[in-house]
Amino acid sequence: MNPKTIWALRVALASECLVGLTCALAAVGCASTTGQRPMDQAVAVEPRHCTLADFRHRGISPLRVGEARVLDTHINPMVPVHVVSDGSSIAVRFGKAGAGRREALARLDPGSLQLLSRQESRRSEEPAAPSTVGRRVELDDGRYLVSFAQTSPNGGRYAVAQVERADGSPLGAPVVLSPIDADVFGAPLAVSTDGQRVVVTFAATSGESFELRAVSLEVNSSQDDYLDRAIGCSG
Repeated sequence: MNPKTIWALRVALASECLVGLTCALAAVGCASTTGQRPMDQAVAVEPRHCTLADFRHRGISPLRVGEARVLDTHINPMVPVHVVSDGSSIAVRFGKAGAGRREALARLDPGSLQLLSRQESRRSEEPAAPSTVGRRVELDDGRYLVSFAQTSPNGGRYAVAQVERADGSPLGAPVVLSPIDADVFGAPLAVSTDGQRVVVTFAATSGESFELRAVSLEVNSSQDDYLDRAIGCSG
């Protein structure tokens, strides 16, 4: 784990004593054993890795990156994040940093990521070691979008999205979602509103606190379509 992430963890969690903190600081790869809640959607996939060659030689990605927003600047990264879509909005549940273990529930517009509503409760769920298992979201044409975290040469981690065919083979190059100076903690979570638009959320730090970020993605309807757009063809 990147040293700055370890330091941010110490700062974020200094106000409370968390079971399993030693495991989390030793390795982000410790898997969570907590069960999924009803808010969870999509299919989990095993951790995966991509290389520089994947970005260079897989061709144009069918993904178009849209809005990116910071949902909260002081979250507890040890509390699991849950994301679900009701078709018209995205609901994101997460834990706040600080004493008392508060929980927040934010509703977002899936396209603009505009905050539609936000509520906070007195108590979040129990902390747990962060999951490193990615998410595989089924799209309306039988393809899938996979979100996962990749380790960089300097020891940090960044969020990545990749479109796959039904057989699991990659379609186009992967797309990096996190800022260059951010270190991603745990696995990114993805959810689709209509089978073409996807929202990916992830926890990351670039300083002394953890932020919760969201990025909206649009998947072009077909491989021919996104190739035509890329080379400027019409009709």
